[in-house]
Amino acid sequence: MGVLEDRAGHRLAGLATAALLVAVLASGFDARAEEVSGRGELHAAGNGFAVLVFRGQATVRGRGLLVAERDDILETRGEGRATPLGDGRVLLEGFGRVTVRSLRDRTRVEAAGARLRIWARGIGVAHLAGAGIYTTDDLEGSWGPEVSVEFESQE
Repeated sequence: MGVLEDRAGHRLAGLATAALLVAVLASGFDARAEEVSGRGELHAAGNGFAVLVFRGQATVRGRGLLVAERDDILETRGEGRATPLGDGRVLLEGFGRVTVRSLRDRTRVEAAGARLRIWARGIGVAHLAGAGIYTTDDLEGSWGPEVSVEFESQE
């Protein structure tokens, strides 16, 4: 990944985006958030923050930040910067598109940003905060301000 730039070619502040991620992670999710359960693949789109804890495969697209286990990342595409966090995870700034796969244990993917597009297949939960929509085969709704969506599909 290269240096993260906006469409006008301006370098974006890495420290500001890292500070945003730290603030969002520190805030956690509200225990009163709506909880729903659906069957099939999870599809979500919106702006804000997403935490996926799952076994299977997920692809996240968007602009912003993403944290994932380095060993579970199958593919990255886009412009940005990768920073090892020292605990086996990596922080991707900019990220474009990231595909993560974990078949043995559950893995955790955290994303904060704009124009997030999430696709997940397997079994797990997605905690979504901000504004957007989500669907599974038998469920659809909005994630504003916050929702936890359990999903289960064929791996």
